[in-house]
Amino acid sequence: MKFLIIIFLIISSLNIASQNANQIILSKCSDCKGDFSYFDSCEAINKIIDIENHYLTNFNSGFSKYYGTSWRQNSEHIILDNGITKYKSYLNEVKQYKIVPDSLHCTIYAYKALKAGLNDNQLNKLEKTHKAIWKSREIAGWSIGYILVKYFKWKAYLIINSNSAEYNHCLKSYNKNKSYPVWKQPNIPLEAFFIIGQHDTEINNLLLKNEFGWGFSEQGIHTWITRYNRLKECNWLGAPSKKYQESVNDKPLFITTKFSDYNDYNSHVVVFPPSF
Repeated sequence: MKFLIIIFLIISSLNIASQNANQIILSKCSDCKGDFSYFDSCEAINKIIDIENHYLTNFNSGFSKYYGTSWRQNSEHIILDNGITKYKSYLNEVKQYKIVPDSLHCTIYAYKALKAGLNDNQLNKLEKTHKAIWKSREIAGWSIGYILVKYFKWKAYLIINSNSAEYNHCLKSYNKNKSYPVWKQPNIPLEAFFIIGQHDTEINNLLLKNEFGWGFSEQGIHTWITRYNRLKECNWLGAPSKKYQESVNDKPLFITTKFSDYNDYNSHVVVFPPSF
């Protein structure tokens, strides 16, 4: 009898653990503490929260509308047992529910937030300015960052590890004219130069003062946003749902990391909107 009770308890604990593992924890909407001119940080953050919560809510069902651009590229070359590609299988599934798929990568994700925070006039100005400078070139973390600083009075900060390959170059540029040097592009004016491990308190305090920040790492190889001291990013390898992952260990489409714990890259520029 005791043996049966033990078995029952073990099975019960496994069921509870399984339920907890599958529990969906939705992101919280903006608390609207931001107070910025020409930019609504609450709208920007809530746009991202809507996207992330849609993804989280539908992740286990297989019908999320969002997926990474690289996931699609890979899935278009994977043939399933029924003779169609994994991506085609996904399309067939979502179309039954009249869902329009939406392909994302890091810059598109961040730009969706930025656009939501700008009014129509400011967004029109941003896009016209980008086109005037870079013609038909796609937006990038550094190009949008440059425009926000030069034409919208946002303030940029460099946060860098002393082990970064561009540390000496960046330090020289900052000492010379307080700017971040972008290769073969206009330098981005900087407010301050923070070294990870030496200025951690100052970095954290700066982030906590701002509900929204536009950011990029290592010359723009990756674009992201900040919500206070959390870095929010889109993983372009992210699948639209659990069933379409290659492995249970695959990273999800959207990732939030405490900024002080983020170490995928060694140099970061983050740009904040001006206060009233």
